[in-house]
Amino acid sequence: MEQKKRRREFTSTVYVFNESREALLFVRRRKPPFLGYFLPPGGHLELGETPDEAALREVREETGYPIRLLSDTKDEPLEDGVKVLANPISIQLEPIDEEHDHIDFIYLGQVVGQQEQMNEGEEGGVWLTVAQLDENTLPASVRAEAKKIFAVKQRED
Repeated sequence: MEQKKRRREFTSTVYVFNESREALLFVRRRKPPFLGYFLPPGGHLELGETPDEAALREVREETGYPIRLLSDTKDEPLEDGVKVLANPISIQLEPIDEEHDHIDFIYLGQVVGQQEQMNEGEEGGVWLTVAQLDENTLPASVRAEAKKIFAVKQRED
């Protein structure tokens, strides 16, 4: 029996540091999978959007914070309009449900300004330090990645 081909959608996710780089920003997931869990902000790429553009937009929409990607490249076009995009820290294939997967571009970012006013009912995210990761409901893979990010940051300090 031939196996049905799974639909694959492109997404961008950002682990966002606060200005002092002592905490990461998470949002509470409002739908399955991981309903009620804390995840880094992110979402689907819109038509015509690059993964790094989607990352910046999703963080602002979900949290109200303007950010910069720490893997930003110079915004200098190469020959014939070629542009180098920001490098993700990883790209993951994530099973979402019985029918589809996400190809997720994972970035590291940092807040660069004040939080904008959120719509009523929006949480705007929660800041978690490395010590608070085990005290909150996060998927195991997200907790492990966040701890790895904090460990790299400590080595750089």
